[in-house]
Amino acid sequence: MNDYFAVADRYAIRRLTADDAADIAAVHIRVWRETYPGLMAQAALDALDVERSTVTWREILGGDDSPRVVGAIERATGALAGWITVGQARDEDAPAPTELWVLNLAREHQGTGVAQELMRLELADRPAYLWVVEGNERAIAFYRRHGFDIDGVRREQDDEGNRDLRMTRPTTVKYVTLVAYRGRHERLHRCRLIPRQRRGRRCHHPEHRTQRLAEAL
Repeated sequence: MNDYFAVADRYAIRRLTADDAADIAAVHIRVWRETYPGLMAQAALDALDVERSTVTWREILGGDDSPRVVGAIERATGALAGWITVGQARDEDAPAPTELWVLNLAREHQGTGVAQELMRLELADRPAYLWVVEGNERAIAFYRRHGFDIDGVRREQDDEGNRDLRMTRPTTVKYVTLVAYRGRHERLHRCRLIPRQRRGRRCHHPEHRTQRLAEAL
């Protein structure tokens, strides 16, 4: 269950700066090494270096035109759980003006709802596109739940030895807030309606799939 209050209680979400470069580099490399064996060239994964990556991230985040990188910090430990970057499209033939550049989350924080909250805060309901490594089925399924789908465009990444698939979300995703009752307890959930669900007006949250929404969309 992705409980909005549970996510807010567990994580602080803020913009990351050059001071966070070492944490970003460490999580970035760990995520890649956990996720991409068999999907990328092992030599490319073995060559990843935290110190070099830290320098790169410090340069990226220390510039005047640095991208907006928003991270989730676990309150109890102070550890960086993951981050998201959304920006202008970087491809000449982009299918949407907005691109989800990256969404990385450490394995132990997957399934907590924090990735969904980062998506809601930074991408919201905008049409957008992204690139995902072919074979990363968990990520593909996650993005599909947010209204994205593979559009048939591919690109080869010779340095990493993999192929990227493009996923697009050409229509708006509606985010709504509703209250779910469990006995005497009231809980607030952030829920979304992906395009194919709007006609039935069913909430996408697993607990609310059979619950009609009161508000007209």
